[in-house]
Amino acid sequence: MKNTLLLFSLLSFSCFSSFAQIDSLQSELYKFSLDELTETEENQTAISVASNVSTDENKQPAAVTTITREQLQLSSARTLAEALMLFVPGFFLVEDQDDMIMGFRGLAPDNNSKVMLLINGHNVNTEFFWGPADAILNNTNYDYIERVEVIRGAGSVTLGQGALLGVINIVTKQGEFGKTEGLARANMTAGVGLNRALNGSFDAQLRSGDLKSYFYISTSRYQGQELRDDGWAAQQGNQGFAGGSVKDVGLRLRKSESVLMTGNIEYKNFKIEATYTDQIRDLYNFYRDRNVFNQTLTTITGSYNFNLSQHAVLKAEMSYAQDNFALFSVIGTAMGGTREDRLGGKLLLNLNELVPNNKLAIGVEARVFQMGKTNNQNNNFIANKIGAFDPTTANQVLTMGFRKDIQVFSFFAEDYYTVSDKLEVFGAFRYDNHPFWGNNISPRVGAIYSPTEKFITRLSYQTGFRGAVGLHYTGGYNGDGFLRADNYGRVNGADIPVFDANGNPTSDTERNIPTVLPERINGIEGSFTFLPSKKLKFNAVAFYNSITNVIDVGVIYRDPNDVILDEIGTDKAGDWNGFWYFKNTPGSFNQVGLETSMTYSQDIFNLILSHSLVKVLGATDEQKQIAQGGNSMYLADDGNENLHFKAYPESVFRTNFIVTPISSFSIGMNALYYSKWYSPIGTVADGGLIVNLSTQWNITKTVQWGVSIKNLLNEKNLSPMNSNAGGEDISSGTPAWETTTGWTTIRLNF
Repeated sequence: MKNTLLLFSLLSFSCFSSFAQIDSLQSELYKFSLDELTETEENQTAISVASNVSTDENKQPAAVTTITREQLQLSSARTLAEALMLFVPGFFLVEDQDDMIMGFRGLAPDNNSKVMLLINGHNVNTEFFWGPADAILNNTNYDYIERVEVIRGAGSVTLGQGALLGVINIVTKQGEFGKTEGLARANMTAGVGLNRALNGSFDAQLRSGDLKSYFYISTSRYQGQELRDDGWAAQQGNQGFAGGSVKDVGLRLRKSESVLMTGNIEYKNFKIEATYTDQIRDLYNFYRDRNVFNQTLTTITGSYNFNLSQHAVLKAEMSYAQDNFALFSVIGTAMGGTREDRLGGKLLLNLNELVPNNKLAIGVEARVFQMGKTNNQNNNFIANKIGAFDPTTANQVLTMGFRKDIQVFSFFAEDYYTVSDKLEVFGAFRYDNHPFWGNNISPRVGAIYSPTEKFITRLSYQTGFRGAVGLHYTGGYNGDGFLRADNYGRVNGADIPVFDANGNPTSDTERNIPTVLPERINGIEGSFTFLPSKKLKFNAVAFYNSITNVIDVGVIYRDPNDVILDEIGTDKAGDWNGFWYFKNTPGSFNQVGLETSMTYSQDIFNLILSHSLVKVLGATDEQKQIAQGGNSMYLADDGNENLHFKAYPESVFRTNFIVTPISSFSIGMNALYYSKWYSPIGTVADGGLIVNLSTQWNITKTVQWGVSIKNLLNEKNLSPMNSNAGGEDISSGTPAWETTTGWTTIRLNF
């Protein structure tokens, strides 16, 4: 904490002491900003996540949902991720044995590395394994957020690897408010709720001349709820030292404790942004002793806009992030951890009307991922069971990630051309170079046609991709049996016997594993928007995607009574007598979907009704066989040779309603309904109806009081769960919906 406070102090000092020198070097010839070059029509939300050229919410090249600060405050969601599920068609939270999966359009993998998280457009994903920052998405503090932008579908064309399934961009509050000099604003928040929920925050905005700044700090603690004696929690055995079931260990649903700080300082064309978060939370579904997860993330980004001319702005950006991960048992024993540092640089040139009717963006980016470092506790190991390892040698014997750097270089371009008042065409591509999987090009092409001001249509083709995570190349999880890419060609030499269906050895041995290729999505998307009035809006998005080279997990296991596995190349078998590794599953499958919404706004209320539907539309024989065997990453067979998306509700209805009957009082109601979902083995599980209710009362101009009720109807059906190990009785889900609960919040505005 002291180091973090020092970081923000140094940022403030450096800005105030050096900006004057920078200003003296800045030419006064041009006063055009990057925002002006991507100008948005009045009363529209400026969208920044899907395009480097267009910010018009009705003319995006991809499907984007925007969630406002008011919607978040009236969501009654415990975490940011829960709020996204309430508002975003095509997004759903899926439980996993040791994670919370951000699922998009039917696809819920076994971790989140195929989804990208941005803060103010800056990538905060870890490359080693987990992907988006858990300490941000599953944090209970989000009053610092101005809005959230979510790309529903692939975003690799502008953002590269990791933006395969979807993209989440958090836009924080800034120092910009009003035009009067010498302005300052501050807010204090305090909250208390059931199950020992406590939170507090302070934020401040300052504008003085050309200096704008914003700072936010918050802390929260939630004791969580006792796990119900049902589903996975009751029936999955605990493999830790205490035995029993997952429910018996002492883990609590949604238990967490966190500190979050973020801020930005802007002086004319120069800007520094920084974020720090430290969160620890229970992995309430996990069945080994490393069942408490801690992430401490520090990021800092500096950028400068060079106003080259009336038509051109060059933005230069540099970033640094330190990502510390730590694992503990529920009784506090250190069970491992690691660290990743990230360095990045980016140049983006925007050319607006340099050629009449044309907007062009060209950019380059370089990122360095430094993996396999020791974390804040000087740990770089992973252990499964208390008492089964020596902490003094764990870093050497049970190494979590071996030391290696990965450099990724990218070049991208995007162009919008206005053919007429009714037609715009756009195209984009991104080239990425990776030292292990090589080169990749992600294209996008499309058109936006508006026959009248009330009708807007879009048709586009785009791609997304994700290579294997950094662990695949660095190696690690020593003692847990992970097989790295360098040893795929050494499987033959290990002479591991293959057994037939009756358990008898054959003359065959395990074969070398093919090189893992990036997973890809090729998609066609059509959008229709109808604006019959300023108060009413209809939108429909239809999509067709083909998914190939699905990255999954493979296993080499032998019964220890038959053969004891030793090592393959430089990797040793796990303590369970096996190896696990990343692989591509053969074949491909297709999906189709439709996401519809209606928004109606009056002076006193805002109503959003939406529905999302996604279906499997054909698969190759290889994918069908994998699903029938219960081993598919994404698909489940219902027993009648019908394929469905695994652990992801295919049809979901949402209602988001805010009413302000009097100017000082607002009521928010958010509901989500899905009738069923398919378990990993294809059985049908009951769906659920989640209703949240909240109120906000502006008692005075200074004092605001809010009350939130979560799960008003006390829904107790089991939540969709993906990575279940066991039979039909276990695969039907986990008790992850909090029973009816609530909290109250006081905000003071100065």
